[in-house]
Amino acid sequence: MTQRYNFFAALTLLFSQKGSKMYAIIRASLAVAAGFILCAGAQAATHSVWSEKPLALTDPTLGSFSPIRGNMATTWNSKTRYGHMHITAQANPNLTYDFNLVSISSSHADYISGVWDIFRNGVLVCNGCIGKAYILSAPVGNYFKVYIGDENCAAERWHYSGYITNRFDF
Repeated sequence: MTQRYNFFAALTLLFSQKGSKMYAIIRASLAVAAGFILCAGAQAATHSVWSEKPLALTDPTLGSFSPIRGNMATTWNSKTRYGHMHITAQANPNLTYDFNLVSISSSHADYISGVWDIFRNGVLVCNGCIGKAYILSAPVGNYFKVYIGDENCAAERWHYSGYITNRFDF
């Protein structure tokens, strides 16, 4: 008991000596820790990202394209499984795609993983396929990526990427 008392007495003495180096170190450490806690608590949970500038499209059957048009809109809450993503892309004048996020399995500020449906020229070509969208926390002007596999696994079979043209986080 005496040793424990001496430890707490010494600690109390260090805290009470405002001019000591230990007091300054402890106080600075507490300030930094409080800052991290406040920043983590203030992190936005709801995200909305848009793109009107396509970069690349891959169809495992027809190959890779530089889309002539493409749009993406998504909104999700990283603390829940609520959200949606929809991508429309035109690979050439006769070939269009729609990527729809059907359900979210997990997410955070930078990625969404879940189940997708993909349509080629209005025909469902990938039903209930597993995939993910990521680099979604990047600032406007940077790119994002979407990779989708098949109904059994998240592989890099289907791909869409584009540049983020607008975002809103709260």
